[in-house]
Amino acid sequence: MTKLTSKLILKKASGILSQEFAIPKDIAWAWVTLLLSQEEQRRDSEEKRYARIAEFEAWIMELNLPADLKNPEGGAVSPESVKNSARNVFEWPHEYIFDEPAAPKHPDSKVTYGDTITKPILDAIKDAGGSDDRPALIAILEGYAKEGKEPFANVTAEGIEWKGSNWSEGDKLNLLTIKTLNNRLANLKKKGLI
Repeated sequence: MTKLTSKLILKKASGILSQEFAIPKDIAWAWVTLLLSQEEQRRDSEEKRYARIAEFEAWIMELNLPADLKNPEGGAVSPESVKNSARNVFEWPHEYIFDEPAAPKHPDSKVTYGDTITKPILDAIKDAGGSDDRPALIAILEGYAKEGKEPFANVTAEGIEWKGSNWSEGDKLNLLTIKTLNNRLANLKKKGLI
């Protein structure tokens, strides 16, 4: 069986979530696959994994989201609508960066990342003296948000709202919490960025 964290599987799962429409079963599979790959190396049994996929699929079906008009019988719904509905109910996996950051050619050359939140997190770790203490990092990131630094929008009771790379006025904001920060730090460690 292909490892859950293999790049091919993760690309496939990310691809499903970025489609305009997908069937609930595929969305649930992609959602669980990405979430599990981002959680600290806690190995869930296959049964647990399938139970979680079934739970998410049933939850998606209950949402009664508008179906794909081109194929109303197919049962496909918008992964973006699922993500918006899940916002305050379930954790949603963060976007993966598949284009590896180019190796800096010169000490002053800028490394670019595939999403907008990675650099501020790395800056916060620097400001924290290299520490990855979650509450300290959240406090630093809240400071950035209050200063109006990009990509941040607001600090709310739930967490820090930030704009994704393709964000435009009126779009939903992403939410950074201790839990999602934890997953991002684990992902950055895997990539050797921290």
